[in-house]
Amino acid sequence: MRFRANVLGSLIACGVIAAAACEGPTESATVAADLEAIGADQMVMEMVSFLSASGVREGRIEADTAFLYNDSALVAMRGMNLVFYDEQGRLRATITSQAGRLNENTDQMVATGNVVLIVHADGRRIETEELNYDPGRDRLWSDSATVQRMPDGTVTRGSAFESDLDFRNVRITNPRGSLSGIRF
Repeated sequence: MRFRANVLGSLIACGVIAAAACEGPTESATVAADLEAIGADQMVMEMVSFLSASGVREGRIEADTAFLYNDSALVAMRGMNLVFYDEQGRLRATITSQAGRLNENTDQMVATGNVVLIVHADGRRIETEELNYDPGRDRLWSDSATVQRMPDGTVTRGSAFESDLDFRNVRITNPRGSLSGIRF
């Protein structure tokens, strides 16, 4: 009798739980209209990916949100952070921006919106609205207005800039401001 009462009590409890689960419509997760309009096939939160050449890690790219498309190698990102390493694995440069695009086949990248490039070797800070990176050509560049700030307070403004990834050949187009004590 005792066994039967426990079974009967369990069956009644299961019935009550099942009935409660069936009551009323359940809400499903929905996507915000602006995200749905992007048309991405996949959305990844807190994305981390690595850039490498011949098996050597050259960089790490992070994004708050990444949008992937099945028919494309393009990854669109929001809240992007890209770190470059040198051959010994030391920090070379860091790029932060509001958004970006990465081609997964070529590792070419475009950072957009309040882009800040920090060169770790000398503390240089370069600010622009759009920054391009092409690893095949070992090149960083911007065709947008650029501001370079050096740790000694020197500020140079220009209409564009270009550099190799070692930052030995940094060229600012139409420079204005001061460069090592020389005013333009």
